[in-house]
Order: sequence, then structure tokens, then C-alpha cells
Amino acid sequence: MDDAGGYARLITEADHPVLTTLLRRIMRQEGRHIDFYSSTARQLLTGDRRAQRLARFALERLWKPVGAGVMPEEEVGFLIGFLFGDDAGREWAVRVDNSVDRLPGLAGLRLATGAIERHANPAAIRLPVPVPASQAA
Repeated sequence: MDDAGGYARLITEADHPVLTTLLRRIMRQEGRHIDFYSSTARQLLTGDRRAQRLARFALERLWKPVGAGVMPEEEVGFLIGFLFGDDAGREWAVRVDNSVDRLPGLAGLRLATGAIERHANPAAIRLPVPVPASQAA
């Protein structure tokens, strides 16, 4: 996975200068972790069907979005819907899924987009607000 989508989405949604500075620092650090994990996963999975099957099994059955194991489901749903419930958020989720797809044996898992579908609280999803006909140009 090549990006820290949640942090980037929070920067966009919050639009707060101090929070933006802090989140960018966290993203740099997380980027280093992601690079390490991705390269290690690629090395361990390349050419090893057993490792690929085991990793796929674990991800399909055990992986959860960050916080899903410790926060109430309503909060997880709100957070996922708030950060990833619009078109821009779904684009980030697709990017994460595409990064996972590039790892040997893990194509098609849809971890991020699947998490949106399973957890997003519809009340938190931001739909486009229609412009009244009287204000349309």
C-alpha cells in the first residue's frame, strides 16, 4: 500500500493548518512503514504459493480497518463514511486496493473498498448537495 489515505482525507476534510502540519508528519513516517511492509511482503510472497494463500486467507478473514477492533461499530462506520464516503474518498480506497493487487497472489481482495461497503454509516456519507433550480447558472 503506497499511501496513508485516512490521513490525507482528514487533511482535506478538516482543512485546519495545525492539524495539517501534524498529519503530514505522521504521513511521512507512515510512508516509511508502508514502503518497508510492501517491499518485505513482495519478497516473501514472490514465488511462494503457500505464503500467498496464507496471506490471502489471513487478510480475507482477519483484516479490519484501523480502529475496528477497539471502537464501537457506529464510530467505525461514521469515520469510514466521513473519510471515504464520497467520490474522492472512494478514489483513495481504490488506490489502496490497487496497491494490494500488485502484491503476488493478493489481487482482487478489495480490502479498502469492501470496508467502505461493509462499515460505512450512511448518515456519514456526504452526497452531493443539489443546487436549487433558482440558483443554478
